[in-house]
Amino acid sequence: MTRIAAFLFAGSLGLLFVPPLAAAPAYDLDRTELEAILDDLVSWWPGEWSSYPQIHHERSVRVPAEGEHDNWYRTFARIEAPQIGAYVFYGQINIGGRDGPLMSRSQILYTAEIDMQRQRVLLRGQTPKNPENFVNLQDRPALWPKVEMRDPAAIKCDFIWHRNGTQIVGVLDGPNDERRKYGPGTCNYVSEQTNTEFMADAEWVLSPGELWLYDINLMAGQLFIGRQDRTHIRLYRARPYRCEVVDARGKSGVEAYDRGFTAQATAADATQVDWMLLRARFPAADGFGLDEQLRLILSQADGAKVLASETAEPAAERIMVKAAGIEVDCRRALRFPPMPVE
Repeated sequence: MTRIAAFLFAGSLGLLFVPPLAAAPAYDLDRTELEAILDDLVSWWPGEWSSYPQIHHERSVRVPAEGEHDNWYRTFARIEAPQIGAYVFYGQINIGGRDGPLMSRSQILYTAEIDMQRQRVLLRGQTPKNPENFVNLQDRPALWPKVEMRDPAAIKCDFIWHRNGTQIVGVLDGPNDERRKYGPGTCNYVSEQTNTEFMADAEWVLSPGELWLYDINLMAGQLFIGRQDRTHIRLYRARPYRCEVVDARGKSGVEAYDRGFTAQATAADATQVDWMLLRARFPAADGFGLDEQLRLILSQADGAKVLASETAEPAAERIMVKAAGIEVDCRRALRFPPMPVE
């Protein structure tokens, strides 16, 4: 249960009122510690991230009561845009995979800075002006000097980051007590368009290989962004691969990634076969818990039957599978190609 959920639950039963200042730990960070957090944000956040491993777990082990989490492929990049700030990032969401459609309103520009008054690394985000002109901005450096935030003065909520063990954690924060009346990690204000209260509750947890995102938005008490079960979408850093495919159609090269990339090949009997490259947590060989593995899987196009599957170490440079007159040979690539254009 999240902080805000616990607070509302207790209040609804009339059992206990917990003052907001008692609802979260305090942090006493000096500038060098904040600089180290900013360094980690700059180092860890940029890259390509997929939630498919979470969906794989839900399909193969347990589906949550609210259903599967969204299949998001998120890209974050640091860009050189001094007209915006010293530390500027761009992010977007593609639905269903790297070559999926761009999610509406998912293009965000972020600025980062050290806020000594709050003893945090401060992150602010907003959509760019004319976002349709800046799709896949991470791959278009010629546009970096031209991009601008829509209206920086209109940003009402901040993300503030601290360290928690080997992770860094960002929580949403209103700039004063009135704007975080639901407790630490929340932000509220009255919408000028609707004259109703907007409330957001969010937490991002970042490590070198994982990014867990929890975002809840309520308008007049009604949920319009996020899940009722208030669980994180778990994103995992993707790595690029180049796969050579030999099938009934001949030989071809495919740019792939290791977090659930899927494509089709043609078997010797002319039927269509799916193949998937997936690095995820699978049931451990000793039967206890989960171990991360890299798998290359051939299956019937309807997913009813696995035809062949090969397993390798998570960081394997190469993996290959053969079956039904199909051979798929995948090798690590140095970098991702530009994102596909819709």
